[in-house]
Amino acid sequence: MSVNAETLQNLPDRNADRRLAVTGVATVVFSTAAFIAGSLGTLSNAYSTAIVMVGMGVALKVAWTYMARSATLASRNRMAKLLSNAGLALSALGVIAALPRLTKTSGVEQLLIDLCAQLWTVALLALAAAPVRTLGWRAFVGAFLFGFLGLSGLARFVGRPVILALGTSSIFAAGIWVPVTEELSKLIPGAFVLVLALRRAGSRPSLLELVLVEACAAAGFAVNENSGFGRGGFSLTGSTLLSPIYPGSLLGNAYGWTVIQTGHVIHTALIMLGVGFALLYRRRIARAWIIGVVAVTVTLIEHCAQNAIVTGHMNEVLGKILLAVTLNGRLSTMLVVAGVVYVCSFEWRAVGGRLQPNAWWALLPAEVRRRGMRLASLQTA
Repeated sequence: MSVNAETLQNLPDRNADRRLAVTGVATVVFSTAAFIAGSLGTLSNAYSTAIVMVGMGVALKVAWTYMARSATLASRNRMAKLLSNAGLALSALGVIAALPRLTKTSGVEQLLIDLCAQLWTVALLALAAAPVRTLGWRAFVGAFLFGFLGLSGLARFVGRPVILALGTSSIFAAGIWVPVTEELSKLIPGAFVLVLALRRAGSRPSLLELVLVEACAAAGFAVNENSGFGRGGFSLTGSTLLSPIYPGSLLGNAYGWTVIQTGHVIHTALIMLGVGFALLYRRRIARAWIIGVVAVTVTLIEHCAQNAIVTGHMNEVLGKILLAVTLNGRLSTMLVVAGVVYVCSFEWRAVGGRLQPNAWWALLPAEVRRRGMRLASLQTA
C-alpha cells in the first residue's frame, strides 16, 4: 500500500496534541492563580478579572492559531471543552465572590428580581433564535458572565476618570461619554463572533444568535450596574406594549412627559441587530449599511438624551425634541421587535425543513453544520 505526500502531511501530530494540552493546562493554572490572588486581596478585583479574561483569551487564540492546526480533531475538541468549562467555572466563582459587595446596596431580593427582568427578554430572544442557532449554551452563559464581571468593570474603568474630572452634572461626561463607552464595551463579545463569522464563507452563525450573544452580555452588565445603584424591577404592565418585551423598563418623567427608560439589553440588541445585518447581509440587500446607521443612531440618541436630561442641565427644547424623536424612549424596543420578526422571516425559511422543537436545544454536530452552511449561502449569495 503506497502513501503519498498529501497523506503524510495530514497525519495527526501527537507532539502538537501534547503542546496543545500543556498550553491549555497552563492557561487554567495561570487564570486560577490570578482569581485566587484577587479573592485574597493580593490583587484588586479589576486586575484579577482582567488577567483571567486576557489570559484565557490570549492563550486560546495562540493555541488555536499556532498549535491546533496540526493537532488531532479529538485533541482540539477536548481542549476547547476544557478551556470553556474552566473559564465558566472561574467566572461563576467570580460572580459568587462579588455578590456580598453587590447586594450591600440593593439586597439579594432586588438583585434576583432584576435578574429575572433581564433574563425574560433574553429568553424571548432565545426562542426566536432557537430554530437557527449554531452556538452551544456555553457561548451564551459565557457572554452573560463576561458582561457581569468584565464589561461592567471595563466601562467603569473607561468612564470613571471623565466623571471624576467633570462631575456627574456634566452633559458631556454623563450624557455622551458614559453612554458611548458603555455601548462600545458591551459590543465586544458580539463583535468577536461577528469578525470570525465574516472570515468564513462556508459556514456562518445566524444574525439572531449574534443578537442573543449581545443580549446575554448586556444582561450581565445591567444586573451588575443596577445592583450597585440599588435599582431594577420586574413589571409586565408598566408599559402596556413594551413591558411584556422588556419587564425591566422603568417609567420616568421629564418636562411633564412620561418617559420609558429602556435598559442595556434592548440598546445592545438593537445595535448588534443593525450592525450585524449591515455586515452579514451586505451582499444580499442593497444599502444594508443604512440599517446599521439607523440602529446605532437611535440607540445613542435614546441613551445619551435620557442620561443628559437626568443631569438637569439639558436645554429643554433640545431635550423635548430628542424625546419626541425616540417616541419618549419607546423607539428602540419597537425597532428590536420589528427587526427580530423580519430576520426570523427569512433565516427560519433559509434553514428550513427541520424546524422541530426537539432539535432546538440539543444541537448535534451534523445539524450545526447543516444550519451553518445554509446560513452562509443565505448571507453570501
